[in-house]
Amino acid sequence: MKMFRLMVAVLLTGCGLLSTAQAVERIPGTSVSIEPPAGFSLSKQFTGYMNEAAGASIMVNEMPAPLEEIKHAFIPDLMKTEGVRLLGTEEAVSHQHKVWLYKIGQTANNQQFNKWILLQGDSKRSLMLVGTYPATEEAKLGDAIKRSLISMELAQGEEGKLNLDALGYSIQESDNLKIVRRVNNMLILSLPGDAAPAPAAAGVQPMMVIASSYSKVAIGDLVAFSEKHMMNTASLIEIEVQKESIKSVDINGQHGVELLANAENAKNHEPMKVYQLIVESNGTYYVIKGLVKAEQSEQYLPEFRKIAESLKITG
Repeated sequence: MKMFRLMVAVLLTGCGLLSTAQAVERIPGTSVSIEPPAGFSLSKQFTGYMNEAAGASIMVNEMPAPLEEIKHAFIPDLMKTEGVRLLGTEEAVSHQHKVWLYKIGQTANNQQFNKWILLQGDSKRSLMLVGTYPATEEAKLGDAIKRSLISMELAQGEEGKLNLDALGYSIQESDNLKIVRRVNNMLILSLPGDAAPAPAAAGVQPMMVIASSYSKVAIGDLVAFSEKHMMNTASLIEIEVQKESIKSVDINGQHGVELLANAENAKNHEPMKVYQLIVESNGTYYVIKGLVKAEQSEQYLPEFRKIAESLKITG
C-alpha cells in the first residue's frame, strides 16, 4: 500500500497542441514506445512527454507490482484523494494486449484537469501511462491523448531490466546499498536481495529514495523548504527535525541543505532515523532520503551521506 500511496502522490503532482500524432518513438529510460501527439517533446524531468504551452503531459511509470494489485489497490486509493473524481472506465486492445483505461477529473490549485490513465501488465509487473491536460481543452486534447496512450508498444525481452537512461542525475552505490528499482525519475536503493522494496515499506530498512521534481519549483528559502519536505515524509509519524543537524552543503558545485530527523514508522511505531539532502539547480530540486531503524543509524548514516555526496546532475 505504501507504494500505491507514493504513486498517487506522483500521479497528482504536476499537471503539465495537438492535432495529428508523430511517429512511434522510444521513451528513454523505459521499455515503452508511443506515438506522441503533435506539439509534444520528450521531457528532461520525467519519463514521458510534455507540451508546456498547452499545460499537458504524458508520463510513463513501469512498476514491479502485479497488475491486479494496481487495479484493486492503487485506483481505489486514488479515488479517495480530495479533488479527484472518476469520469469513466474503458477496456481496449493495444498491439494484441488488453489495456484498462480510467478517465479522472482533478481540481488542483483552483484549476480543472482531466487525466487518462492506461494500465497494462501481468502477475509480476505493471505499466501505467498518465496523460494530463486542462479540462477546458477536452474537445481538442482528450481523444488525441487517449489514442496516443493506446498506441504504446513494449520492447520485448527487457522486462525487469534496470534502465538508468535519461535520468537527469547519477549517484554512486555503496558497498551495502544498491539500486534495486526505478519508478519514473525516482531511484530506490536497498540491501541486495531485498527484492526491490516499496519506498518506506514497514520492516524494510535501510533504504534510500532519490528523485527530482517533475517541474520547475519556486523554492525560496531552501532551509524552510527542506524542513517542510521532511515533515511530509510518507509513512512516518512523530517526525522531529534535529535543528542542530541542519547545514548548507556544496554537492559537486550545487547548493544543498542537509538535515536529520527522528521519527516513528507509522505502521509499527518503530523508532526511525531519517537522513535528507535537498539540492536545488536551475529551478529543479533533487531530494535524497535515507531511512533506517534508529538502532542501526550509526552504521548507515555515513553510507547515506556518502551516497548523497556522490550526486551529480547530468540533465
